This record gives sequence, structure tokens and C-alpha cells, in this order.
Amino acid sequence: MNYLIKKSAFVSGATSGLGKELSIHLAKSGFHVLIHGRSDNKLNSLYDEIKSLKGTSTIVNLDLSDYKGIDRLGHEIFKKFKKLDLLIMNAATLGTLSPLCHQAPKEFEKVISTNLIANFRLLRSLEFSLKRSKKPEFCLISSPLTKEPKPFWGAYSVSKAALEQMIYTWHLENKKTNINIYIFYPKPINTKLRNAAMPGENEIKRQSPYEASQNLFHLMSKKKNKKGIFTFDL
Repeated sequence: MNYLIKKSAFVSGATSGLGKELSIHLAKSGFHVLIHGRSDNKLNSLYDEIKSLKGTSTIVNLDLSDYKGIDRLGHEIFKKFKKLDLLIMNAATLGTLSPLCHQAPKEFEKVISTNLIANFRLLRSLEFSLKRSKKPEFCLISSPLTKEPKPFWGAYSVSKAALEQMIYTWHLENKKTNINIYIFYPKPINTKLRNAAMPGENEIKRQSPYEASQNLFHLMSKKKNKKGIFTFDL
């Protein structure tokens, strides 16, 4: 297959929840999807599901704590695909919900490392390939906590706020390029992370990952012919 003909997308945290539905939608829409995760079984299962839908994908089994691996990833993607049309930063870890000063320092650092520093490394590694696209797009799954902080969300809230600030800085540095940036603030989605955060929450009040994915792409489509940074409640 000539991968240079198809549009390509990288989705972090693609093996479950919103990331999985985003990957499936992209594959069905004609993208070659680089599906990221840490579980061989889940990655292989998603690969087979995409294949059954006549789509194509490449498995990226990578722990986001492997910074050297993230650095190598950018080189490998450019070597094989020569460009990246869409980068979706979706992967995140929650940590323990507790008073801020009750959170173990090692856990706080791990959440910051996964949600912020790994994404900095990912952006740094993939930026060149992204800029090689004729119409590059970047999508960040943020959190309403960055707009309205709440108690007990600790490192997760801090990491999302810092991550969003990082993307705004990157946007200002690249205003003369044609990169479209989308930041999404999801309402509760029925995912593993949400279940861990709010185990007693009524699931009926949550949107499904499928519903959230469809809404996300619908919102993105409204800005297809414009340039800049766009924010949406999801």
C-alpha cells in the first residue's frame, strides 16, 4: 500500500474509550491510523477491527514514560509516511483524587510526567511530520477543570491546565503556519478514567465514547476552512 496517498493520523491512548472510537471513525473516513497504546492484545484487537471495516492502521506499542522511544517515533513516522495530517493527544492518567497535599509526591510526578511531559515530547517528536502536511490538524482532549478548577483533582487538574497552556504557546509560535488546533472540553464520558474518578456516578448521565467521538468530528468539520485555534465543549 502507498501510505503517502492516504491521510495519516496518530491517536494516543487508542485502545479504549474515546481514543478507540476516534481511531475507528478516522479509519472508516479513509485515514491510515497510527493507533497508540501499551497492551498488545488491545492493539491487535483494534487493528483487526479496523481491518474488518476495510480500514488500515499501524500499531504503535509505546509506554509514554519511554521518552527515548517517543523521540524515535517521530523519525520512524517521517521515514515511513513523510507527513502526519492529524495528531490527537488523548492519552491521560488520573492519579488519586484527594486533597492536594495528601497526594504522594511520586504519584503527582507520574501524572505530570504522563499528561504533560510525555505530550511535550510527543509534540516535539511529531511536529516536523505534522508541518509537512498540506492541511495539518492538531486535537487536544483537555478538561473542563482547566476553566473551572475543583477540589481534590490534584495532579490531573494541574497537568491538564499546564498542557493546555503549552498548546497555546505552541500555537502563538506557529501562527504563520496553516496548522489548525482544536481543544475539547468533554462532559462526562463513560470511560475507565471516569469510572475511576466517579465510581458512583449514574452512567445514564454520561455520553458514550461513540457519541463523544461523533460530536468531536462534527465540531471539527465546522472549522475546516478556517485557520487558527478553536475551543469546544464536547
